[in-house]
Amino acid sequence: MNNKQKRRWVAIDWGTTSLRAWLLSPDGEVLDHAASNQGMSALQPAEFEPALLALTATWLTSSNSTTIVACGMVGAKQGWIEANYTEVPCNPLSTESILKVPTKDTRIDVHIVPGISQRVPAEVMRGEE
Repeated sequence: MNNKQKRRWVAIDWGTTSLRAWLLSPDGEVLDHAASNQGMSALQPAEFEPALLALTATWLTSSNSTTIVACGMVGAKQGWIEANYTEVPCNPLSTESILKVPTKDTRIDVHIVPGISQRVPAEVMRGEE
């Protein structure tokens, strides 16, 4: 296993009214958690990166980029960047279906997991479920 595979990473649930984050070990152990009221509905697209950095700054290092995997309303049309739904039935999501978010801060490598949708009956799931 190389050094990149052994790095800590961050899981994000970014809903309409709140932002929740968990710092995870390479093995998935929760090392820390944080939350704010900076939900998707309170932010403009340019404000997402600063809100994320404000919440996670103490977890980041300048020596490498921390992988951040986000789900929830952050990927909605009104969110940071739209991650289109994957229609069901579908295979488990692959790394190619996860959207990479352009960021200015080199300490973060942000990805948004798309939701899934079905046509009949009409239903969607954005990931926070």
